[in-house]
Amino acid sequence: MGFHIDLANDGNFDQNEGLAGFYSDDTRTISGAFKPIFNDVEIVVTNDLFLDVAMGVTNNSNFILGDVVTPRNQLDITLDYINNAFYNGENNLNKVDGYVSIANKQDFIFPVGDIDKIRPLQLESESSNNMASSAYFYEDPNSPSTFTNTFNTDTKADILTAVSTYEFWDLDADTTSKVTLRWDTDSTIENFVDVIEDIRIVGWNKALNIWENLGNTAMAGNFDSGYVTSDSFIANDYEIITFGTSLSADSVNFDNYFVSPNNDGVNDFLYFESISLSPDNNNLKIYNRWGRVVYNKEGYNNTFGGIANVKGVVTDGNALPDGVYFYVLNLRDISIKHQGYIYLGYQN
Repeated sequence: MGFHIDLANDGNFDQNEGLAGFYSDDTRTISGAFKPIFNDVEIVVTNDLFLDVAMGVTNNSNFILGDVVTPRNQLDITLDYINNAFYNGENNLNKVDGYVSIANKQDFIFPVGDIDKIRPLQLESESSNNMASSAYFYEDPNSPSTFTNTFNTDTKADILTAVSTYEFWDLDADTTSKVTLRWDTDSTIENFVDVIEDIRIVGWNKALNIWENLGNTAMAGNFDSGYVTSDSFIANDYEIITFGTSLSADSVNFDNYFVSPNNDGVNDFLYFESISLSPDNNNLKIYNRWGRVVYNKEGYNNTFGGIANVKGVVTDGNALPDGVYFYVLNLRDISIKHQGYIYLGYQN
């Protein structure tokens, strides 16, 4: 069936087996009291197809001409890909300008963007997502247009050195996942990243109201274009995500330490002489190479011997693997922070 006029769906319209096409040299709108669900959909709408109600796809949507536009302040109105549904034809001028959702999918690339650019978000989950949704915003997170909160890019974890003020993604999913984000020249990565290998995915923690490092487990590219993949995290713990940069072994120029917890009496523990200047009022955080906290201790007293005390990244109480870690030691009594990296090696 072909729609050359607007569709107002006020009845049951969810058992469609064939192809439904939306065609116009102008704009088209889908509205009504109920969500229409189509098997196959093709979109040929010069000035975009606007959704005032959610639309479902059970097989394929073909982007031929024009965007599908959803209202970003109404999160229940999305283009829904159900079960094994997929899409093709996406590009800068043919995509979803707004929210895309999925049902019963483990992995998916959300074909989202804004006006004249596609900025896909790739989701790789450890298990199937009952529901997940995403949208892209070419906006400063300090002053977002459709969120009730603001996301101060100066309020960030110690290991982060900068957070993008140019764009962000909203991702809702309750399954532990990794995400991959891509950048281009409009991301102006060079304005907040000095060394491209230090780029990270960062997220605004809902509970703590702070930007946290979500890691960099894979990346490729240069300042003009590229991609980065996060470490595993639960998206519903974070309001929005974007690009940031953090300390790295190549970028820090602070005191660095070697720890070899093998009970030989040499370098068995991470020892700071300056602890005596603020013995009780201090905090030590240790981060793995992806930027996730693996050790967090108030009133640190030179007792770290390679054992994690933070759940989620490794098992709490387990020995951390060999490698480079980053630390931030906050000596509050004298208002000084020490930062640097540790090499942890279990030598016999």
